Amino acid sequence: MSFMSPLQNKYKIGNKEYKYNPSLLRMHYEEFTDMSDVDFIQSISRVLHFACFMSFVKNLSHIDTLSDQGIIHELVHIANENTRKYSNIKEIREKFEDLFADIPNKFDIDAKYPYISGQ
Repeated sequence: MSFMSPLQNKYKIGNKEYKYNPSLLRMHYEEFTDMSDVDFIQSISRVLHFACFMSFVKNLSHIDTLSDQGIIHELVHIANENTRKYSNIKEIREKFEDLFADIPNKFDIDAKYPYISGQ
């Protein structure tokens, strides 16, 4: 038997069920935003995972995420030592904070992605 807190809900993609826990997401957000730049870069795989998931939850556009100035694209640049020197970590972190500060209490996949949930 599993316990779900009041701020946790489930959603399905295909036949697989997932849990959405906004409290845990806020904890990760605060952890990432409190990090030094060095620690942020050292944790880049976790930061990228969080950014990908939050982009999905918030249904962010491909322009906001994947374009040359999109958050995912820019995080990949700082993950790569060869492109990091061309990136402005301060601006990227500000964008990260702006895009992901507002974490919804509930994730309604049916409303955001009706074609995925089968609606």
